[in-house]
Amino acid sequence: MKMSSWLRTPRIRRGLAASMVVVATGGLVLVRADASAGSAPYGTIVGVGAGRSNLTSFAGHGLHGTLALSQAEVLAGQTLYAELEVVADRSSEARERAPLSIAVVLDTSGSMMGDKLDRAKESVVKLVQGMRDDDEIAFVRYSDDAQLVQPLARVARVRETLIDRIQSLEAGGGTAIPRGLSTGLDALDRAGGGRVRRVVLVSDGLDSTRVESERLAQGSFERGIIVSSMGIGLDFDESYMGAVARAGHGNFAFVKDAATLGTFLTRELKETAETTVENATVRLELPRGVGFVSAVGADARTIGASGDIVELKIGSLFAGDERRVLVELSTSMRPGDARSIDGQVSWRRVGGESQSASIPKLGILATNDAAAADGSRDGTVFASATSVLASRRQLAAAEAYERGDTKAADDLIQQNLDQLKQAAAIAPAPAASALGNQWKDYSATKSGFASAPPASSAARALPKAAAAKDMANMMRKSF
Repeated sequence: MKMSSWLRTPRIRRGLAASMVVVATGGLVLVRADASAGSAPYGTIVGVGAGRSNLTSFAGHGLHGTLALSQAEVLAGQTLYAELEVVADRSSEARERAPLSIAVVLDTSGSMMGDKLDRAKESVVKLVQGMRDDDEIAFVRYSDDAQLVQPLARVARVRETLIDRIQSLEAGGGTAIPRGLSTGLDALDRAGGGRVRRVVLVSDGLDSTRVESERLAQGSFERGIIVSSMGIGLDFDESYMGAVARAGHGNFAFVKDAATLGTFLTRELKETAETTVENATVRLELPRGVGFVSAVGADARTIGASGDIVELKIGSLFAGDERRVLVELSTSMRPGDARSIDGQVSWRRVGGESQSASIPKLGILATNDAAAADGSRDGTVFASATSVLASRRQLAAAEAYERGDTKAADDLIQQNLDQLKQAAAIAPAPAASALGNQWKDYSATKSGFASAPPASSAARALPKAAAAKDMANMMRKSF
């Protein structure tokens, strides 16, 4: 029996109607439908089907991936999601790591005084000690201004003198993040060819220059430099530091104290060392009647005379890295229209040549048959869209909580809990498990927000920890 015919069976239709999903402004909203409903109303989607019939794959030297659509048949005006997964291959070549150029940009403002700065210095020293002789290192300290303590140089030449300089640092002054970030980025412009470049920004404070710092990080990505950020303590602005990491396509993390900074720096060193792919870019060609709305997980823009090409800049990947991009599309096709989406992936192998691969066509058929549209759903893509949109909403909840609007935070988290639970009930098993983990995480956050005394350390730490997890989930599957 065809899926569309199967879905027309009244008994099955009634069972599925209990867990219907509608696309609404601001994301996917799960609703309970009347169990007596004989057919799905316009605009609803039923998350059935564990098959991946709406999926195509691509591969080339060093990179492979898939493109999947949330459905193969659409009703007029229905939202369509495309999920792009890009994976850097694990191979013997990946174990021959590329030479690195890293700039560490460390906050030495007055708030870092004492144990916090001492632990931070210890962590940076361990990083320097763990780098190879032929790697390159630059070190910047910043407070009211920025100082290039160590211009970019081979580690073998400066290891001992740099360690001495780091250990002699003292805290004092304010927090001028853009000055430190700009100095670190400029230092890496002198990096030798074929090197993987990354800036690691560390701060325990905040200032009013978020837009400038985001601009610098975005510019660095265009130059092939990744920017990661680490927030230390309870006084920094996680939305600021997280935005810098997103713009720079790096990692964002939060630690309560500088003692665990070393773990973050070790991860940064490992990822940089294992980078095998740079400048990964995807271009999707959209047919007439399909328009670009937004993307999460990559820098996106439309190009071409009619804006029918969506360019998604993903950037660098380390060996085994799995990146996810969720693309929201609008549809305005007439019933019977048959269209297709295809594209091209390009990248450069570190130490090698530029590569490319074609993305085979994925068909889309416009229909006025709601059951046929429902039956063409890819439950895995739907689950992924639910997860990403929940993370975006969870970030808004964390911001609301931090500014004291606990009711708004609670409402947003509850909305997430309801949607994740209902989505998990109709998703394929692996995706359902991930949604269940996300539900548990959000439930714990909700309880923490409700029980933490205002202005307590716990109340200040909770939104920072939540933001770090959800920012990661918007680029890589983290639950």
